[in-house]
Amino acid sequence: MKFMYLFVLLVLIQLFTSENLYSQSRPYEGPDDPAADIAAERAGWMVGNRVLLFFRNTTELGDCCDLGYDVAKWPNNYEGSKSHDGYSLMIGSRIHLMNDSIPVTDITEINGNTNLDTLFYIQASYRVMMDKDPTGTIEWGLYPVFGYFNELSETPAMSNREDSWPPLGWPARGDELKWPGEWNGRFGRGVMKADQECYFVANDAQDLEYLESTDQIKYFPRRVYDDNGSIISDVRIGDKKADVTIQKGKPWGGLGIRTEVRGFQWSNPSAMDAIFFEYTVANISEYDLPEIFFGLLLDNAVGGEEYDGADDNSYFNKELNLCYSWDTDGIPMGGGHEPGVLGVAYLESPGIPYDGIDNDKDGLLDEKRDNKAENLVGPTDGIDNLADFLNYYNLKVENLKEHWDADEDQDWRDGMDTNGNGVYDVGEDPGDDLGLDGVGPYDINYTGPDADGTECNHKPDLLEGVGAEPNFGLTDVTESDMLGLTTFRYCMNWSPGYAGNPSADELTFRFMLPGRFDELQPTQTNYLEEFASGLFPLAKGLTERISMSELHAYDPLAGLNSSAHKAPALFRLKEVVQLIYESDYRFAQPPLMPTLTATPGDGKVYMHWDDKSDKYTRDAFVKNANDFEGYKLYRSSDPYVADPMTITDGYGTPLLRKPIFECDKIDN
Repeated sequence: MKFMYLFVLLVLIQLFTSENLYSQSRPYEGPDDPAADIAAERAGWMVGNRVLLFFRNTTELGDCCDLGYDVAKWPNNYEGSKSHDGYSLMIGSRIHLMNDSIPVTDITEINGNTNLDTLFYIQASYRVMMDKDPTGTIEWGLYPVFGYFNELSETPAMSNREDSWPPLGWPARGDELKWPGEWNGRFGRGVMKADQECYFVANDAQDLEYLESTDQIKYFPRRVYDDNGSIISDVRIGDKKADVTIQKGKPWGGLGIRTEVRGFQWSNPSAMDAIFFEYTVANISEYDLPEIFFGLLLDNAVGGEEYDGADDNSYFNKELNLCYSWDTDGIPMGGGHEPGVLGVAYLESPGIPYDGIDNDKDGLLDEKRDNKAENLVGPTDGIDNLADFLNYYNLKVENLKEHWDADEDQDWRDGMDTNGNGVYDVGEDPGDDLGLDGVGPYDINYTGPDADGTECNHKPDLLEGVGAEPNFGLTDVTESDMLGLTTFRYCMNWSPGYAGNPSADELTFRFMLPGRFDELQPTQTNYLEEFASGLFPLAKGLTERISMSELHAYDPLAGLNSSAHKAPALFRLKEVVQLIYESDYRFAQPPLMPTLTATPGDGKVYMHWDDKSDKYTRDAFVKNANDFEGYKLYRSSDPYVADPMTITDGYGTPLLRKPIFECDKIDN
């Protein structure tokens, strides 16, 4: 656990009026999940490329001391070493109440009333620093939700393990299920854009810290009202799933937030040393949350030397929004190969779609990812600053076109129904007009046009809980007026009760207030790095996101330890990471996996495989073309297939395996 630094962008935040905030409130339209449960906890490993990461479906990534080094390792071979002690999502909020339990969400009233009571929340899940109930067995934080994995599985839902998927289908809207037997892809039914993905959901229903106290001041985030607005009852733990194993019958606690997490890994040589996580956070309570922040806590340990703070160093790159750490002598704990440099890139921050400010300077005011297409508008309609728009999206005036109003960045691509029969036939280009299931006629699992009529209707569609078409709304990262990073802090003492500790709710909330940026101060003290975006309002029923990437490289120690702290290989990888993110996580994907059969012979083994790869592979990154080019065969004597990794990049980093045979499609 060492120090790092991350560039922070200071953003002026406009206060919101109650009219502005309330006008956006609505009932949550996604899945009606039960209260989270400790019995739903599962653990898994992301091993889709050279970054190995142990994770729990509580939102905790990595671990420290009890599970050895196979919890956060790079590279994932015999030369790899520990890279960090873990991450934790942190969601902080300040709740204001009058008469002990009546929420006040009008920011003007909050700022003008000195008689309100205030409660502070930091929602997280980590192996230490957590609030617990009086028995010490229940954490008052985030727990996973049943329904998003096979209850007989030992792991959360993994894209490469069909036996980990919920057998009856995935939660959609309310109590509806969708897509049984197929992966719940970010882009649709059975759609896998990465080599390995994970998916899970958590909520904070079990956080009863204030509700269990003897204090009269209490916040009940989920209540049932009659037609006259009177409270009928509180939503209680166990109402939805009666066999909940902890705190059954007690009021639903916490803030009333639902957190959906997706992890992605690509084995493509350009991205095999990076891993991505996208967090989607929804307000499923009955009230607006006028003051909230989303953040991450990083517990660093490059090379595994957790308590030798003088042996690591950290730096930042403002232009790349990247912080990075390395072991100054290049010797990991116990000796061995150089551990390399660890980078953390903050890719996506929450949007503020109702303040009338262009927070991300892309020429658009208050773009959002949940608005539905209503009308076709002109090429420059919806653009507030044309110069900023063209610069941000790398466009020219002649590139602008008539577009749907909710496709603010103009990147949704209509299909070409040449014969006008209302479906996309073979040879016709469907573009992004694939319907809510995200599957089109060139996908191997295509069964026909969407029954809801959203395919080939020449209009971008989305429906919360079900999905959205490519390059639109829920799947389009640029359709958000992102706030950016507003805070970076060092947590100098993470013992219970200190600021930066998730259990110290009020101290940590104030610790992470916007505009507070710690300077780099090398020290031997064991401490954490914490960064966040906020404060912003999250209205009832709405959803916001943050995304991050962990990346690794071998860079010369002489450059890292110099005054410039050069890390060219890491910087190059960050460019690739940024491309993947800005392409909505639709990076060049691998061919479909063939079925390989091995047949023993006399002193030999015959290997043969089917033609699924070359016949059915389609890649959205190149406009759904079949870009399959051939096969390479590798021979290895270890399970990591490490010994053929002999081809290096310009920085000396092993990048490619040397095949014993290869064949390439004859196409010049």
